[in-house]
Amino acid sequence: MSSNDSALTTQGMEQGYDTNSQIQMAAVELSAPYIREAIDALEIESLPLVIIGDYGSSYGSNSMHAMQFIIQTLKKTKKLNENKQQILVVHNDLATNDWISLFDILNKNSSYHGVASGRSFYKQCLPSNSLTIGYTSTALHWLSQKPCNLSDQCLVHCSLNDNEINAFKHQAALDYAHFLEYRSRELVPGGVLILVILGDNGKANRDHGELLYRCARTLLTPQELLDYTLPIYCRSSVECIDQNLFAKFDLELIKSDTVNIKSSLGEQLRNGEITLDYLARVQTMAVRIALEYPLKQALINNEQRSAEEIDKILDQYWDLHEKGIQEQLDDVETDMMVINLVLKKIKK
Repeated sequence: MSSNDSALTTQGMEQGYDTNSQIQMAAVELSAPYIREAIDALEIESLPLVIIGDYGSSYGSNSMHAMQFIIQTLKKTKKLNENKQQILVVHNDLATNDWISLFDILNKNSSYHGVASGRSFYKQCLPSNSLTIGYTSTALHWLSQKPCNLSDQCLVHCSLNDNEINAFKHQAALDYAHFLEYRSRELVPGGVLILVILGDNGKANRDHGELLYRCARTLLTPQELLDYTLPIYCRSSVECIDQNLFAKFDLELIKSDTVNIKSSLGEQLRNGEITLDYLARVQTMAVRIALEYPLKQALINNEQRSAEEIDKILDQYWDLHEKGIQEQLDDVETDMMVINLVLKKIKK
C-alpha cells in the first residue's frame, strides 16, 4: 500500500467474486477462438516444460475454465507431446487475493499442476525466457495505482477535469507498457500472449460511474468523496493496439478484435424471465464484491469513523446502488465491451 493516499494500490478481489462474475465468464468463453489462434501460432517443440501464466486469476473458477481449454487445445492440435513435455500453470494475482478459495478449487480439480504467484502483474512475475503462454481476462483495467484523486467523480470515464483524465491516461499507458514489457521478458521466443481487455463502453460506463458517485455523495464527507477514486481505466482499442509498443518489446500482433458481450441477465430481463429487482440485486452484489475495497479504504483513511459506522455506511451505500439500478428501469445496461489481442514473442 502506498503511503500516498492519492496513489491507492489496487487490491485483490473480495471473496465471492467468481460466483457473481457471469459476464466475466462470458468473456473467458468468447476468448476460445483467440486461444485457438494463439496456439496455432505457438512454437514450443523443444520445451520440456510448458508454463502457462494466468494473470489476474481472482479466485480461480473462471481462470480454471480458461486454463483447461488452453491445455485441451494444446493436446488436440498436437502442439504438446505428452510423452516428452509437461505442463505447469502459474495463477497470478496480488498477495491480497483470496488464495484459499483458489487453492480449494485447484485441490478439487487435478486436471493440471498449478501453483500461485502473489505479485502485481505490472512487475516481472516469472523468470526470463520461461513462459510459454500468457493469458489474462478482464483484469488490465485495474491500474497499479490511482495517479490522483478525481475532484468531480469516482470513475475517470465520468470526469470532466482534463488534467485528471490525462493523469489516468498516462498511468494506464505506463501500466500497459509495463505489462507488455515484463510478459515479453518472461516469454520464450515463439511464445504467445492472449489478452482480453475490458474496453471503454461509452455511455454504459458513464451511467454506472455516475450512479456510484451519486450514492457516495449522499453518505460521504467531502474528503471521503475525494478519496473515493477508483483505480480503473477502460482502454480504447487504439490504446490497446499499439504497433510501436509491440515492436519495442519484440511482440508480433497475430490477431485483434473488439467484441460486445451480451449479459445473460440483460437478456433474461428483456425476455421477462427475471425481474428488474432481481437483476439489480445480483448486479449490485457483483459490483460490491469488485469495488467495495476503494470505498472502504476512503472511509478508513480519514480516521473519523468507527468500524461499526463504516460497515453501516457500506451497507447503506449498496442499498442505494441497488435502488438506483431499479429506478433506471429500461435504461439498465449490463453488456460489456472487450478488446481481444493475440501477441507472439518474435524469434531472433
